[in-house]
Order: sequence, then C-alpha cells, then structure tokens
Amino acid sequence: MTTLRFELTTSVPVGPRAAIDFLTDLTRHRGLHPYLVSADVVAEGTGPDGPWQEWRVVERPQLGPLRYTIRFPARVVRDGDTMTSSVRAAPGCTLRTVTRATHAGDDDGTSALLTETTEVTAPWPVAGYMTRQARAAHERTFALLPGELGRLR
Repeated sequence: MTTLRFELTTSVPVGPRAAIDFLTDLTRHRGLHPYLVSADVVAEGTGPDGPWQEWRVVERPQLGPLRYTIRFPARVVRDGDTMTSSVRAAPGCTLRTVTRATHAGDDDGTSALLTETTEVTAPWPVAGYMTRQARAAHERTFALLPGELGRLR
C-alpha cells in the first residue's frame, strides 16, 4: 500500500462554523465537486468525536476520455470547526480528509481560512491516479467555494 498526501487552503466569506456547516452537507457539493452525482445520508448519530453521518455517494470520475460510475460509503464527523471525512472508494482504496476552519483574522469574524489535508491510501499501481483525481476535484471545489458561500450570506 502507498499513502500520498496533499493540502489545500482557501479563504471564505463566512465564519468557521458556517463554512463547516456547509461542507458537512455533501448534497451542497453538487456543482462544486466535478465528479459528484449524488449523496444521500443513510445513517447518523453522535460518537466520542462528535456528530457523524454515513453517506452513500455516487461519482462519475474520468479516465482519459472515458467516464465511469463509482458508488461508495463516506463517513463525515464534525468536531466543532473541524470536519473529518473517510471514504472507501474501492477495495483497498481510502481517502481521509481533515478540514479545519479558523478565523481569517478579520475583526468581525465573518471570514474563515479553510485548510484541508487529504491522505490517499491505495495499492501503488493506482495511488498516483487516485491522488491526482482527488486533488483535481478538491482544488476545483476550493476554487469555487468562496463564491458559493458568498452567495449564501
């Protein structure tokens, strides 16, 4: 198994709580995340790390000119202004993402800095491909997120 990691940051025009509120609702990622087709909550509760939701996600990534459909479970846990998501995209292929929202330094608390760290673990033949796909999708999401959150204010 190979584990690769990447980190992204963006500033958004809402406070940390509102940013994490938005991100924990995967249905709101449609149109931001380029592969997302649907996301449905299948279970929820509260554990030692905070409230959690289990999702059933459908995506259509691209491999060259071909698009293919994948269905996978995702678990999203919220701990204050931090969100952790765990995805099992395929047998032996996992993504773990931790997103932290902090005040961006403004006096009125109406903007946040989001820092996301993603770890991709997969067999070495597909680890690079999975990491490139995840990074491209998350970069697009982070690029569009400030505008989307600005419209919600």
